[in-house]
Order: sequence, then C-alpha cells, then structure tokens
Amino acid sequence: MVSAETDELMQQLAEQESLLGSDSLALADYLTMVGLKLYEESKFAQAESPLTRALKIREAHLAVDHLDTAAALANLGMVLLAKGQYIEAETHFKRALAIQEKALGVEHMSIAAGLNHLGEIYRALAKYDLAEPLFKRALELRRRHLSETSLDVAEILNNWGLLYYDQGKNLEAEALFRKVLEIQEKLLGTDHPQVATTLTSIASLFTDRDQYELAEPLHRRALAIREAALSTDHPTVAESLNNLGWLYHQHGNYARAEALYLRALEIWKSALGAEHANVATCLENYADLLRKTNREMDAVALEQQVFVIRRKQD
Repeated sequence: MVSAETDELMQQLAEQESLLGSDSLALADYLTMVGLKLYEESKFAQAESPLTRALKIREAHLAVDHLDTAAALANLGMVLLAKGQYIEAETHFKRALAIQEKALGVEHMSIAAGLNHLGEIYRALAKYDLAEPLFKRALELRRRHLSETSLDVAEILNNWGLLYYDQGKNLEAEALFRKVLEIQEKLLGTDHPQVATTLTSIASLFTDRDQYELAEPLHRRALAIREAALSTDHPTVAESLNNLGWLYHQHGNYARAEALYLRALEIWKSALGAEHANVATCLENYADLLRKTNREMDAVALEQQVFVIRRKQD
C-alpha cells in the first residue's frame, strides 16, 4: 500500500490533468511529484508510468539538452535501476549525464549523482572495470564540495565498498562499510534505514567468512530497524528476511529458513515484480533448501523459474 499522502496525489491526477492540460509542463511537474513519491515508497512499478509521461512531455516541449529533460531522464533512470532494468537505466543516465556535463561543466557537484548511478549499474552487471572509475570520480567531486563526513560522501563510499565486496576484496570492503556506518550513526542515529543497509553489508562479510554467530545479530538488528522505520512489506525487509533465511539454511534450520524465504518472495514479487533479480536469488536459495530436504521435483521447478528470469536479464 502507498501512504495516504501519495494515494491522495494519485487520486487527484485526473483532476490535475483536466485543469493543467494533458501535455503541459505544469502537468509534468505534477507527474514527477507523484512518481518520486512512489519511488521513495519503493513502489517502483507504479512510479514508472508517471515519470515516463513526465519525460515525454518535457521532451516534446524542451530542447534535447535542457537540464529539466536531464532531470526527467535521471528520475526515470532511478526507477529502472531499482527494477533491475539495467540496460534501459544505463541509457537514461548516460543521456542525462551528457546534458548535465555540457550545461554545467564536468566538475559540477550535481554530476556526481549520475556518475554514482552509472557505477551502480556497472557493478550490478559485473562490469567492475567500468564501475570503479565512476565511483572514484563521483567521490572526488563530493569531497571537493562537501564535508568528508557528509551522507553524500558516505553514499559513494558504500557503493565502492559493495564493488569491493563483489570482487571478493572483503578487507577493503569492510573498512569502507565501517566508515559509512560511523558517519550514518553520527548523523542519522542508530535506528535509521540507511544504518540497516550498512549493517546488512557488514553482516554479509561475516557470512562469507562462515562467522554466522557475528552475522545473525546484525541481520536481526537490520530487520528490526526496517520493519519499524519502513513497513513490514518493504523490499528491504525482504532482503533482511532472505539474509536471515540463508543463515538458518546454512545451520540446517530448514523450517525456519523456508518460512523466511517464502515471506521474502511474497514481498519482493509484490513490490518489484516476479522477474526481478532479487526474486531469482531468493528462488535459488529456496531451491537449494528444497533439494536438501528431499523435495527434488519442487527444487527443479524453482530452478527453471530462475533460469527464465536470468535469461530475460541477459
């Protein structure tokens, strides 16, 4: 469910369209507000339509290199990135970045956001050699304009840490994650969703080292923060459920793990769609559990679903 505020904005859309005109820039502003509200609430599938319309309106009215067009491209790119549609997201961010660099210059601080998002895409696509220089350049820009302990700097450090983690550079990743956690807890408090995200990253490092006794309390703390600060059906809650499920899975506590996997799948399918990469990852985990509990046919069926999802993403 969306918040009452966002639901009211959506309910008023038809009235606003009649009042402002179906192809007016004023309507594009309203559509952008609705789309970004939905994005903030992780309703990515619902956010795509208004942000797509807003972009089309701006492209029809404005020059191809107008900064408002760049902003609309970036907004839609964020949604596509969140949905796991990396190639489409890459196209939008590249277009937006080219406009911004031309209009503002390559050293403008706002360029860092686009660089960061492109880095996230290339990390997700395992194009690490493309991702790292983007994170480096984004970090240099933000450090030049902001405090070393700002949240915007922490965002880049976190993404760079994830890049190291994906490459198996766990010591380098942990150092960055702990720096990020220090900044976040100081500026946001200990119960903020961003803190939960960093706790999850550190817990994943412990899991990789088979230090499950250290990973579990961090995952449980992250889950508690997310459920309290967001909602019980938020996509990041599903992430915590899947992570805890994997821990119990590795310990042989299959019944507890299965319940967590099923709950994670329900949330992710509803929030992100049945063909999202996160769904495939959880199905993969669940299939392994089914095989270990002598449910071979069920495991094969899930693995076939994973194959279809992954093939569509390639």
